[in-house]
Amino acid sequence: MEGEEKTINGHNWFVELDPSPDTLFKFELGSTAVLIKGVSLGVFTESNGIVKKQQLHHRADGLGQDCHSETVIPFGVEPLVRRDTEFSDGSLRVVTDIGIGGRASYDDIEVDPLEITGKLRRIAVADIPESGQPFPEPKWQELTAAETVFFSGDKPFLYCIVEDEQGKCLTIGCGDDLWRWSGAAELEGVTAEFSIAASTAGVAIRRKPYIFPKEYSCGNRSWRFKWFIGWCGEQSSVTGDWEELKLDPAELPEHIQAFDADGKRHPEMICKQAPAWRKAFKKAVRAAAARGAKIYVKADQPVFCGDAAHMDRNRKSFLPHCDMMISLELYQWAKQTMKAANGDFKLEYE
Repeated sequence: MEGEEKTINGHNWFVELDPSPDTLFKFELGSTAVLIKGVSLGVFTESNGIVKKQQLHHRADGLGQDCHSETVIPFGVEPLVRRDTEFSDGSLRVVTDIGIGGRASYDDIEVDPLEITGKLRRIAVADIPESGQPFPEPKWQELTAAETVFFSGDKPFLYCIVEDEQGKCLTIGCGDDLWRWSGAAELEGVTAEFSIAASTAGVAIRRKPYIFPKEYSCGNRSWRFKWFIGWCGEQSSVTGDWEELKLDPAELPEHIQAFDADGKRHPEMICKQAPAWRKAFKKAVRAAAARGAKIYVKADQPVFCGDAAHMDRNRKSFLPHCDMMISLELYQWAKQTMKAANGDFKLEYE
């Protein structure tokens, strides 16, 4: 919107809002750029919509910035796309809401396609494992000048890591709502299509979580999708008077443990999406902030879980999710809380 601020700056990264008519924002990390496109409902696209709102908010401490937008697609029942994007050093987190407020039929829903450009070297793509299973290790494949399809299927990928020639990596992944990205399987006649094609010049990521049969009514409801881009933020070794922040799972309820489809708990896997874990973590951070301490947490692998109560869906018996996105959110909150108290917070990578 004319006259409004259109750029966001971070540590070695930069974002430009609305850089072209068909692009929501452009993210740059070094020589690598990511173009984030908008939602499509069949032939109707967000890029042809009318922007009702676009608000950019900068935190006073400089540690986080966010953008809220609302766009009406002015055709038929006039669907509304709301998007909340949070920017911080090391992650970009997106929540896309699509409201279809009347009876309507579309061929499909496509969510925020991505184009990554730069001098790219290799790629790793991982499938979503079952709940209670370990986080998959990256399986790297070298890129060539010829475009190659590295992923194609009716189920979403968990993450895609793209590395450039300087060794900088970007990770594009699903949010905690794995059940939404995989929801087509629960609807009769509905399919999905996810694909990743790449070469040394670029990567194209397409996500169609819902492809509807002819005259399928998908209106009178809203659709939500979460996803993120992660990268290595500023890192330094823990020295001096830094304290490790530790929580003892034995002192917390058993339901913080990952829950699988067979109803088994996994004590070695703690789901950070569990309300009891989040509450304990924030309590420990606030206690450290009261002392103005400098604290760190050892980074661990994300966890896959099916406990619906972790997602505040107690009526469901099983709801697959991953705690990657909530971990990013909690660590960002901890850094902001500690900085405000003249302390500090960081992740320690092994």
